[in-house]
Amino acid sequence: MTLQRPITLAAILLSALVAEASTPTPAELEHALAGRWQGHLEYRDYQSDRRVRIPVRTEIRLADDGATLTRESRFDDGPARGTVLITQVGLYEATGFRVSSASFRRGRPVETLTEDAQVLSHTAAEHWSSRWQHRGMDGGQPAEIRITVTRDGPRLRTLKEVRPAAAADATWAFRNETLLVREP
Repeated sequence: MTLQRPITLAAILLSALVAEASTPTPAELEHALAGRWQGHLEYRDYQSDRRVRIPVRTEIRLADDGATLTRESRFDDGPARGTVLITQVGLYEATGFRVSSASFRRGRPVETLTEDAQVLSHTAAEHWSSRWQHRGMDGGQPAEIRITVTRDGPRLRTLKEVRPAAAADATWAFRNETLLVREP
């Protein structure tokens, strides 16, 4: 009986180490999103302070180098603006926890940023949650921005929240959310 307890403890520690070693990096999780997705984008309109929902289609491509990820999203922004195309190209550092990207949208300056990423939960290849965070601008003001991505099988939810950069204790506020389903 005295030998049973150390063996049980060793088994628990070994399973914890194996689970830690098998958790993919944010880069690996995001690379596995390659494909076509469709759904809707819901955002907070700062002029009317109401939420607006519009259909969106997104295609994610992993380049032949196995590291560069391109994301193209298209949505109809009404008769005045028509179809909007946003193209984002990102590349993770070797650790898989920091990504630098550039975002392109007609009529706007190119936006570049570097984000720190972390895995919040991971139970399977298609069931996980991760978060990206950086400082940037929102509504013309300096802000902290965090993006939480949750994959649940063929469904993908991306939630963007913001708070004033000068108020680290402020509550995170909804900015936009994309709910997508993988196309067959």
